[in-house]
Formats: sequence, structure tokens, C-alpha cells
Amino acid sequence: MVAEMVEKLTIEAQVCLTCGAVAETAVCRGMSIQSSEGELVGELAAVLVNGRTQQPTHLVLCCQLPDYRLVPLDKIVGVYGRTVQLSLTRKQISHLPHHQPKP
Repeated sequence: MVAEMVEKLTIEAQVCLTCGAVAETAVCRGMSIQSSEGELVGELAAVLVNGRTQQPTHLVLCCQLPDYRLVPLDKIVGVYGRTVQLSLTRKQISHLPHHQPKP
């Protein structure tokens, strides 16, 4: 039997931007999300957390209601003030998986 992934949403979290390093940055609901081209593509709706490990796994990007996309944390270039910069173009973001909240 395969264990089902337990996930939860939170409005803020500490995310590690450099794998293996101790550099963590706070992100929270309402922050602007920018593409690699510098375009505003939406805002941070929530952070998806692995319910078993309590570690953040994805940002939940609200592009346009009701379009929510899952952004893997390794696609974050940096956090500058209240803006999260991604390494993805607008087109790449449009191909990210949709967030489907569990009932």
C-alpha cells in the first residue's frame, strides 16, 4: 500500500533558497511574484508544506482567480522586499501544474 502524501497550506514560511546552506528567507501571502523577465505574474496565495516533514515544498501562485499554480521552491531566484523573483518565464509558469486543494 502506498502512503498518500499529506500536505497542508500555510500563509507564511521560511524557505531555503540555496540548497545545503543555512540561508532561509521568509515568504508570506500577498507577496508579488515576478517572472524571469521581470513581469508581475501574480501573488503568493500560500505555501504548500509537506504535512509529515513540515518542510515547505511549493509556493501557491495566484495568477488570476481561480488559477492557482504550484511553483517548486528551486525556481525561486531571490526575495527582494515584498517581491519573489522566479527563474521561470511567463510561458513556463503557465505550464506549471494547477493547485487542486483537497476537500
